[in-house]
Amino acid sequence: MTLPPGYEERSAGDVIAFAWRPAAPWLESVIAGGGRLHEWAAARKEAKPLVGRGTVHAVDSPAEGPDGRERWAVRRYKRGGLIAPLLRDRYLRSGPTRPIRELWATVEARARGVPAPAVVAGAVSGAGSFYRADLATELIPDARTLEALIFGSGGTPDASPLLHRAGHLVRTMEDALVLHVDLNAANVLLVRGEEGAHVVDLDRCIVFPLGYRAFGNAMRRRLERSLRKLARKYGRGIEVDEWEALRAGYEEGA
Repeated sequence: MTLPPGYEERSAGDVIAFAWRPAAPWLESVIAGGGRLHEWAAARKEAKPLVGRGTVHAVDSPAEGPDGRERWAVRRYKRGGLIAPLLRDRYLRSGPTRPIRELWATVEARARGVPAPAVVAGAVSGAGSFYRADLATELIPDARTLEALIFGSGGTPDASPLLHRAGHLVRTMEDALVLHVDLNAANVLLVRGEEGAHVVDLDRCIVFPLGYRAFGNAMRRRLERSLRKLARKYGRGIEVDEWEALRAGYEEGA
C-alpha cells in the first residue's frame, strides 16, 4: 500500500488499514481482532448520524487528525445506482480500494487549494473477490449539505451567500483540475463564517496533472442537474435568486 507522507499502514486479521500517524495507535486498537471503523463509531455513546449523508456517524476524535479538529465523520462506503440493491456495501477487488483512492484525491485536492475535510483513517475488510470499506475524516462543524440548505425543513434565511460559496467551490475545483465525477447537492457542505464550502466523498475524483487541458464546466452542469432532480423529488422549484447566487459564485471564481 503506497501512502502519502504522514500516513501509516496497519493490519489485523482480514483488515488492511491506514491512519494519520498520530492516530495509528487508536487504529490498531480498533482493528485488533477484526474490528471495523464504522461499527466502532456507531457504538460510541456520543455518535450522531449526519443528516443528508446516509450512514455517516459524527463522533468525538480519539486522536489527533491532520487539522486537529474535535470531531470526526466515519462512514461505510455504500453502492449507488442500479447495482446498489445487489451489492450494497461490497466492492470488487480491482485496482486501488475506495479509501486509498479517496485519501490520495483528498491530499492532492487540498494541496491545490480545494477545501475538503482531511482524511484521518481508512480500512478495508473481507476475503475473496469483494471487500467492504470504511473511512474517517475530520468533521466540519455546523455544516449543512447543499441539499439540506435548499430543500430542508424551514429553509435557511438569506441562503444566497452560502449558494454563492457553493458556486465558487465548483469553480475552484475546475481551476485546480479536480474532477468530481459524482458531484451532487449531497456532497457539497456549507457553513457560515470562515469555513465556507467544502467538497466530500472524493473516492471517485480524478485529479488531473497540472497543465492538463481544462475540462470546462462539466461539474457545474452536473451539480445543476442534481438540483433539478431534487426539485422534482421535493416538489419545490429552485428560485431565480438561488440560481443567480450559485452561478455568480461560479463566475466569480474565473
